[in-house]
Amino acid sequence: MANVSMITKGRERVRGKTVLLFSGGMDSVIFDKLLNPDILLYIPTGPVYEEIETHKINQLVDKKFIDRDKLICVPDVLNLVSFERDDAIVPNRNAFLMLVASMYGETVYLGSVWGDRSTDKDETFYKHMKTLLDHMWQEQHWTEERKFTISSPYKSVTKTELVREYLEKGYDPKAMIVSYSCYEGKEPVCGWCKPCFRKWVSLVNNNITIPEGYYVNNPADAPWLPELLPSIKKGEYRGKEDADILNALNKSRIL
Repeated sequence: MANVSMITKGRERVRGKTVLLFSGGMDSVIFDKLLNPDILLYIPTGPVYEEIETHKINQLVDKKFIDRDKLICVPDVLNLVSFERDDAIVPNRNAFLMLVASMYGETVYLGSVWGDRSTDKDETFYKHMKTLLDHMWQEQHWTEERKFTISSPYKSVTKTELVREYLEKGYDPKAMIVSYSCYEGKEPVCGWCKPCFRKWVSLVNNNITIPEGYYVNNPADAPWLPELLPSIKKGEYRGKEDADILNALNKSRIL
C-alpha cells in the first residue's frame, strides 16, 4: 500500500466523514441543521439555475445560516447540462453526485422527502448505490477498503413536516426564504414550477411569512394545478403530501 500515498500525494480527499449533498435549496439547508454533517458538498452541474443557486449559497454563508468551514464546492467535475430535459430534470443525476461524494466520506446523505418520486431518490437506489460503492472501494492495489452508508433519514416525512421539525428545534425561518428552489434560475422565483409550489405549501402550512414580491406568480394559481386537483383530493398525486397541498390551498382560501 506504500505506493498509494506516493501516487496520490497531495490529492487524497477527506475520508471518514459524513457528507450532505448540498444545493442551497430549502431541504438541504434543513438537513444541515437536523443531521449536522461534517461536509456540505456542492457540485455544480451546469443547469440554468446554477448561477443564482451559487449566489444563494453565498448569501446563506454570509447570513450565517450555514457554516462556511463545512462547505466544499467542487467545480469543473460534472457538466450534465447536455442531458437536462425541458422540465429541468436530469435523469439519474443523483448517481453522478454520489460517485463524487464517495471521494469525501463514507456516509452520504441525500436530501429527499416524501413526495419525491424520482427513482434515484428511493430506498432501492440507496441500497444499490451502497452495494456499488462498496464494490468499487474494496481493498485493491490503489486503495484501502471503504464501506459506505447511503441515507435519506427524512424520506418518510413531507416538506411541511420537515419544516415543522426545523422550526420546533428553534432554527431561523428566514433561512427558508433565502434558500433557492426554482427551476427558472431567476429572482424573484417563478412560483409555478413544482419546486416553487412544494416549497410554498410548506411555508404556508408552517405560517412562515413570505415577503411581498417573492413569487412572480401566485403558486396557488399554477396552470397545471386544476388538472391535478382531482388526483390530489383523492391522495393519488404525492400520497400523504396531498393533504399538505389541500391544507395550504384552504389556508389561502383557494378551495
